[in-house]
Amino acid sequence: MVDTFYAHIEFKTLTGNWSVNLPFLCSKCGLCCTLDDFLTAGKLKINPQNPQAHLKAQMLYEELGNRWKTNPLEYEHYITNTPCPFLVDKTCSIYQIRPEGCCQFPNTLFGMQTQNCEALTRFKKQLYTLRRGQTTQETYPSTKHPLISVQHTKKQYQHCITKLQKTGITPDELNLFCDLNKNKQTLT
Repeated sequence: MVDTFYAHIEFKTLTGNWSVNLPFLCSKCGLCCTLDDFLTAGKLKINPQNPQAHLKAQMLYEELGNRWKTNPLEYEHYITNTPCPFLVDKTCSIYQIRPEGCCQFPNTLFGMQTQNCEALTRFKKQLYTLRRGQTTQETYPSTKHPLISVQHTKKQYQHCITKLQKTGITPDELNLFCDLNKNKQTLT
């Protein structure tokens, strides 16, 4: 299973409630991986097998402290316009020990504000499309934890797939949607 965040959408209808899980599938575009986002994402997780990452982070914090002391305006420009130092070829080089905020992306303060991320734009469009005209309640867990069970009929499930296909869902996103919605209780 892909390690990602998803929206658990519960639809509240006059005939009963039903639900689906809509995953966010990162396309690894790297747009969200800025130095500013890294700094607000939290601390690296402790991992004795990767002391170089902790040393690199400590050196980065010292360098940034000196930049801020020297010129706070230049510091602000630097952190907002510099990629994350752990981003290598649009891939996180510290994925296993990345900060919690990075793990939860895009369900973070900086995440939902990210501009020009095609995967996030598609996710928001898919979420809007599924909720449109419905009374819903959403929660945003991660697949690192046990999945929230879903309840839907075959007709409701197929209706969701039809709507998602109209939004331009990718084959990988559709496969993950299907995987996240297998663990269900069938409604009659």
